[in-house]
Amino acid sequence: MLLVTFHGSGPDGRPLGNNVRAYDKDGREVSRKVLEEPVGVQLDELRGIYRIGKLLYVAVSNNTQNSVLCYEGSDASYSFSSIFVSGKVSKGIVHPFDFAFDDQGFCYLSSQDTNLVTRLKVSSDGRGGTPAPIAPALPADGHLLPGTFVASSVANLCKLPTTAVPLPAGLDYSDDGKKKHSVRGVAWINGALYVVDQPAGRVKIYDPDGKLLGQSNKVETPVHLLAHGGNLFVSGGNDVLTAPVPKRAGDFTLAEIPHLHVKNGGAMAFTDEGHLYIASRTENVILKFDSDFHPVKFDCDLPDNPEFLLHV
Repeated sequence: MLLVTFHGSGPDGRPLGNNVRAYDKDGREVSRKVLEEPVGVQLDELRGIYRIGKLLYVAVSNNTQNSVLCYEGSDASYSFSSIFVSGKVSKGIVHPFDFAFDDQGFCYLSSQDTNLVTRLKVSSDGRGGTPAPIAPALPADGHLLPGTFVASSVANLCKLPTTAVPLPAGLDYSDDGKKKHSVRGVAWINGALYVVDQPAGRVKIYDPDGKLLGQSNKVETPVHLLAHGGNLFVSGGNDVLTAPVPKRAGDFTLAEIPHLHVKNGGAMAFTDEGHLYIASRTENVILKFDSDFHPVKFDCDLPDNPEFLLHV
């Protein structure tokens, strides 16, 4: 089964009230409302989605919530459990995008508008997160928001006083034109955090102390990243890029997968059999490929721009 989050908020800025939807392996809709909708929680502008056991986590990036929610359940039905973390806990959480968990009890959350990654200490029951100490690799005398693990190279975003950390260790940022370009996907792989620095066109690697270990070659508009079968996969432009996960974290080179082209490719998910789902953010479609990246029929009707995918 494939769970899908959606962009939300129409052109007039009013929330669409979107929920996570579920689809079977052929694209048939299983549920339009995977998540319970409790009073006081506005499910709009949903982003990253992650499951650990019976707990399902979903990022909510609309400006009244700025949070990660925790649900409990299975299949296509999850009941609200708690607000895992919100901008009220750490001011660095503004327009959250993606998050990842390590094996030491921490969660790493990227936020587009503050252009940083916040590290959170996860509670013993998995239902709450609190800001961890500032990463040791960051300036000890700097002004950094609670839990900062990877900082921005541009200070004072969202009118919050912060210290800039120079490139390449700091994250690049651009607000030219109508759209802001900032940090995007994150993934914890083999004891290191991989972070998509979209405006820099690179995927960067940080050790558990927040020290930059290396980065990819420059590629076009990277957004999402995913590890599968010993390889890293990156999407964002019209091609899907890949590289072996480095045995020792350092600089690495991403290359295009031949014949695998998806317009404005976005979220990705692999099945246990190695089938790949990948969403097109602008075409409102999800494409499916077999383990050799040959197209597989998958017809689903999407109501909005797909943001993240989770195969369960």
